[in-house]
Amino acid sequence: MRTPTGLRFAAPTVLALCLMFLLASLPDTIHAASTKSRSLDTSAAAPRSVEETTAASVERDYDHAWKSLVSALESNQPELLDENFTGTARQHWQRAIELQKQNGLNRRIVDHGHSLRVNFYSLDGSALQAEDIADLEIEYRDGSRVLSSEHIRAHYLLLLTPAENSWKVRVLEELPPS
Repeated sequence: MRTPTGLRFAAPTVLALCLMFLLASLPDTIHAASTKSRSLDTSAAAPRSVEETTAASVERDYDHAWKSLVSALESNQPELLDENFTGTARQHWQRAIELQKQNGLNRRIVDHGHSLRVNFYSLDGSALQAEDIADLEIEYRDGSRVLSSEHIRAHYLLLLTPAENSWKVRVLEELPPS
């Protein structure tokens, strides 16, 4: 079978163009995840200080919780919260997702980072309370159509409790601007 001369080079060129288009169209969240800034300040923790390994676990698990929250809000799948959320935080975000879904809406969040400050770590290690300043871009969408967007620095109060192998978010409440 003979291939016309011009087509031998067209296929690799088309493939390269398709790959470039695909990479350019990837969500910003993939790019933001690699450049996201995080900080964890445990210096104010009382009545017990936070051990280095605990701090690393808290930071890792809180990051996973935000990733699951972002995915759940964008896809309207509350079950994505199961691994990282429990208690009132789980109930609150599940309700929010159900309301979005009923109205045919969703939220796309680009997470630019968090600044966590631990205020309380219980003597028995069963609870850790902290404040988080989150740098977020939020798009409110109807399907794929953006209805509005905003860039915010949200202030959250959170309570984490240990589970089998990780910390779970039990409370994640946005505080009013001060």
